[in-house]
Amino acid sequence: MTDIRMRPLLEWEVKCSNRDLFDRLEAALLESNSLHGKVFPDSAILKVPASEVHLWSPQLQVSVSDGADDTCTVHGLIGPRPSVWSLFIASYVFWTFLGMMGGIFGFSQLSLGQPTSAFWSLPVSVAAIALTYAIGRFGRRIGRPQSIQLRNFLENVFPSP
Repeated sequence: MTDIRMRPLLEWEVKCSNRDLFDRLEAALLESNSLHGKVFPDSAILKVPASEVHLWSPQLQVSVSDGADDTCTVHGLIGPRPSVWSLFIASYVFWTFLGMMGGIFGFSQLSLGQPTSAFWSLPVSVAAIALTYAIGRFGRRIGRPQSIQLRNFLENVFPSP
């Protein structure tokens, strides 16, 4: 079955302390020629090198939560860069708002006995939302090799027990 999420979530358990994991990640990033990123006290962001970045390049946000018995749960969220993600969210909001306003205006026209021309915004909005989703899926497919690269790097740094 195809995963419909636009931002896949990675999660697995590792036997190590929270601080050790981020120290290990920071050391691996310094040694890596294929990726770069920024490590914060409680999270990290991994990115592909600037020379390989394109519109659909993903980034991997990493966080770690403490578990029981000296284990930690590593959480990774693969998604587009914030500027691209914001563009998609703004597109969804715009088309949803347009459809709702057109529907309200159309029902107002209907109640007043006028021609209901505003109802055209409903199928247009649904089609635009579907197109936005399809474009996002296309972009995810374009960025898939880089997503696999990010995931493999993280799995090599934090192997499962």
